[in-house]
Amino acid sequence: MNPLPSGGYDFGPAPGHWYLDPIHSCLIFVARYLRFGRVQGTFSDAKGAVMVAEDPMQSKVDVSIRAASVNTGVQARDDHLRSPDFLDVENHPEIRFTSTRIEERSVQKRTFYLHGDLTVHGTTLPITLECQWAGEAPDYANPDDTYGHFFAGNTQIRLSDFGVGDGGPVPWGGRLVGDVVDIVLELRVQDTDPIHFLRQIGHVS
Repeated sequence: MNPLPSGGYDFGPAPGHWYLDPIHSCLIFVARYLRFGRVQGTFSDAKGAVMVAEDPMQSKVDVSIRAASVNTGVQARDDHLRSPDFLDVENHPEIRFTSTRIEERSVQKRTFYLHGDLTVHGTTLPITLECQWAGEAPDYANPDDTYGHFFAGNTQIRLSDFGVGDGGPVPWGGRLVGDVVDIVLELRVQDTDPIHFLRQIGHVS
């Protein structure tokens, strides 16, 4: 069993350096599309670090995402999202989140607020994620060497706040892409750097 964190909590990672596991994490966004529909996508290329403090509320989170890794399952749509009409990945290749503060919400429900700065399209703004610790388990492939913790999080952002376009109007009213985007995160962090395993399976070069 992984050592318990200090600070009076009986759940969550022990103090130290933890790493985002991109293979078992999902960074999901959901937006209105063609006014009435909804489209869901993910970002497949992310890396991050969590520095867990003795007092877990003093911990730090830093995650970077390659904007060009956007994936909605339709190549033409993904290419459009990468273009200057939307994310403009050539000029703004990175999406980044850096925490500024963690706020306890409910110890019983194991929930907390993660406050931080989100950079999209070259614009940095504060956001707040509603988060929950979901559980812990040894690594499936390397149970003797690696231990992981699972978290869920969600928030909403407005594309216009970050200077991201909406694709313009559609003939029946509304815009091609809605301004409000839901962010849904299902994350796993682990106590060993995943880079060797990612290279081993060909996920990164």
